[in-house]
Amino acid sequence: MPRAWKHFALVALTGLGWGLLAPATKVLIAAEPSVFDGTTVAVARAAWSFPLFLIGLALAWRLDPPRLDARRWALVVAAGLVFGLVVSVVYIVAAQHTSVAHIAFLVGISPVTNTAVAAVVFRTGLERRGWTSLALGIAGVALLAAARGGGSGELLGDALMLVWLAGFAAYACLLRAVGAGMSSALLMCLVGAISMASVAIPGLALTGPAAAMHVLDAPATVWWFFGEIVVGSTLVAQTTYAAAVRRMGVAAATIGAEYTALFVGVVWSLAAREPWTPLSVLAGLVFCAALAATFTPLPFFARDAGRDRALPAAS
Repeated sequence: MPRAWKHFALVALTGLGWGLLAPATKVLIAAEPSVFDGTTVAVARAAWSFPLFLIGLALAWRLDPPRLDARRWALVVAAGLVFGLVVSVVYIVAAQHTSVAHIAFLVGISPVTNTAVAAVVFRTGLERRGWTSLALGIAGVALLAAARGGGSGELLGDALMLVWLAGFAAYACLLRAVGAGMSSALLMCLVGAISMASVAIPGLALTGPAAAMHVLDAPATVWWFFGEIVVGSTLVAQTTYAAAVRRMGVAAATIGAEYTALFVGVVWSLAAREPWTPLSVLAGLVFCAALAATFTPLPFFARDAGRDRALPAAS
């Protein structure tokens, strides 16, 4: 298979898994609101995913044992904790409170925030392209906050997604910093096992196993939970994203995946007839402009050295 098609498959699978996570969360909460909320869905996701990651970890370790020093082992553990406690839990709790459209727009701006954070972490600085994208992203967030139509609950969801953006940027940089010495499959199984354990162990201790078992109550619940929340967004998307980051770089992998997730989220929002305001439409257009500024070869950015300069290639 040509390299371009492999890259396309990686980012499309990642974006599809991420884009359907918020709708799946809303389906579960609507099906049994007395049982499920953002926290219990996150704990159930971790409880069912953890043993699957352990099985994958055992197989991947046997096929290709890791060759990492102590510093990179610490980076792997940190990536697992950030993914579990921030990227996973915060996203699902935010999905309970805000609309799929708002989540799609804020997730879609993550290439901009990832690039900005990577520039700080790798000490390369931002060029005009990065500063322009960041300014447009901030403007889009402000418009989205002004466009909220669901009261304080929706504002909380949008605020949590800003926390998610910071956590996701840190997670992407940690994955990149691990570098060579571990296969993509082993890396994601190890990160997945750490992240799911960090949520499942304290979560089950506090909430008990009831919510994790209630996902088996109805066929629709089973399909959305296991098909999307466990397999699609947790197992498949995280593995393909790690592979894409290491093959394509943080910026290119994130842009492709998030464009796909943005498209999926907007289509779902329109199909579900979520309310859109003129300000939310304007915010979406500003976010699209920020994404375009991130990688489109515009004459204004002709002097920039390259769109992925702030993100060094994998070693």
